[in-house]
Amino acid sequence: MFKRFLASAALAIAVMSSQAAAADPQKFGNEAKAKGFCKAGNVVWFNPTSKIYFAQGSQFYGKTKDGGFTCKAFADKNGYRPTKGN
Repeated sequence: MFKRFLASAALAIAVMSSQAAAADPQKFGNEAKAKGFCKAGNVVWFNPTSKIYFAQGSQFYGKTKDGGFTCKAFADKNGYRPTKGN
């Protein structure tokens, strides 16, 4: 019975991990690659910890530790929201 519990717990952790990884938008290696793929003016910097994205010219654009460049549409689709400030 304990082995069955451990197996189900391991499966639950694996499912949650795969769902968390799927929640991040497509990440580009650098801003130039993102600009080449996204429509003009639609590149944003996303922060997976806070689930916020920053437009070009904002204070944290390209500066958060675990962020990345993506298209605004990808960020919106994955539940990220725009920053309220700079």
